[in-house]
Amino acid sequence: MPVRSSTRQGVRVALEERGPIVVPPGGQVAGLRTMVSLHQGDFFAPLSLYASVMAAQGLRAAAPDAEDYAAPWCSWGYEFDVQPEEILGVLPRLKELGIHWVTLDDRWFDTYGDWNPRSDTFPGGAAQMRELVQAIHAAGFSAQLWWYPLAVEDGVGGYDSHQYRLAEVLQEHPDWVCRNADGSVARNNRGLAILDPAIPAVQQYIVELTRRFVQDWGFDGHKLDNVYTVPPCYDSPYHERPEESLAALAHVYRLIHETTRQVKPHSVTQVCPCGTPPNYSLLPYYDQAVTADPTSSAQVRQRIKFYKALLGPRAAVFADHVELSDSERDFASAIGTGGVPGTKFVWPPDEAVRARVNEWHGLDGEKEALWRQWFALYDRYRLSEGEYLNLYDIAYDRPESHAIRKGERLYYAFYAVGAEDGYRGTVEFRGLEARRYRLTDIVSGQDLGIVQGPTARRDVEFRGALLVEAVPE
Repeated sequence: MPVRSSTRQGVRVALEERGPIVVPPGGQVAGLRTMVSLHQGDFFAPLSLYASVMAAQGLRAAAPDAEDYAAPWCSWGYEFDVQPEEILGVLPRLKELGIHWVTLDDRWFDTYGDWNPRSDTFPGGAAQMRELVQAIHAAGFSAQLWWYPLAVEDGVGGYDSHQYRLAEVLQEHPDWVCRNADGSVARNNRGLAILDPAIPAVQQYIVELTRRFVQDWGFDGHKLDNVYTVPPCYDSPYHERPEESLAALAHVYRLIHETTRQVKPHSVTQVCPCGTPPNYSLLPYYDQAVTADPTSSAQVRQRIKFYKALLGPRAAVFADHVELSDSERDFASAIGTGGVPGTKFVWPPDEAVRARVNEWHGLDGEKEALWRQWFALYDRYRLSEGEYLNLYDIAYDRPESHAIRKGERLYYAFYAVGAEDGYRGTVEFRGLEARRYRLTDIVSGQDLGIVQGPTARRDVEFRGALLVEAVPE
């Protein structure tokens, strides 16, 4: 979709369809359906417009549940080889911090596609997995499970230290995999084969897996990772057109979401399109978005605003682990923009764990005090449940500014360039009614005085971020 701009000709936009086109004698060719919008400001307005157009055609984002706004802890701080006792050991600290969700992350399983517990980390198999979830529930938490739908090992390649085997499901059903036009096995970003979602038996298998996780083992939701798309499947005995595999992808995620909600009405289904925008066809079939491996605090904030535009101003957006933000502790970028904060810390400190992981995220005394402060702040204000207001342009307004409304109160977040940078200057409070408001710094509790709406300005000085509550007098 090339775009060119110049001072004399304005903006020129084009759509190029590069695939081969055959026009039959006396026939017609129809171009792709195209939407062009003219807007002011950053990406929020056109994304909201696009979402409304898609909703009118039946593609409406799933409604979030109250559980989607609860803060999670993830076992990824222990990386690939997390032990059940390590998860249980961290629960007392999570209770003190007010964290509600516990996520069992990548590589708890033996083989992609079969999804049985690993014999070296879960020697008790499915029974031990059920015991772990029961213990998490008994401690007052909800449990979430990481998996990668449709990915399957066919004995070729590997990922990290894990060498791929031939999954049992492929031994029984070798014709279930997607194949390229030359007959080779199509592979995803981890070099795995892919089950063809257009095959009814594959769809049923996904339903059976979902029920195993949420009904048999007792998990309350899913962290579905590395979710992008699937390739066209050529020479399939199950369908005529290669593109039918792509068209069926959304149906598989619909089955996961609906089956989970049937078993666990207050479940959380999260989809992570690591590092990329989401596949739009999947949006109706998960209820928690994620900022998907951000590389900076600025990306955390931008992606939260992106999803608030695409999914609605009250969308539940997991800000991903705070350890991925600037200084690995910038909670303000997640909370001030209406995101759900999360963490992957290791506790208690263990030298054996430190020796086996690539990145160490131990929770020391200094971090614990900071974590306690910010999770308490999140629970007190729950800005993620408020209405995100598109009042500022994050490309041009300085400092970067965001606003959220909860009832009559408005909450403002102002950000320096980086979490360790300072800002000194004027900030503008937009969206106020024509009345007086008292301003309070919600982090320090400092009274910032009275302002008069509908627009007010204040000279401020802060480091990293300034989060302000505006309460009508």
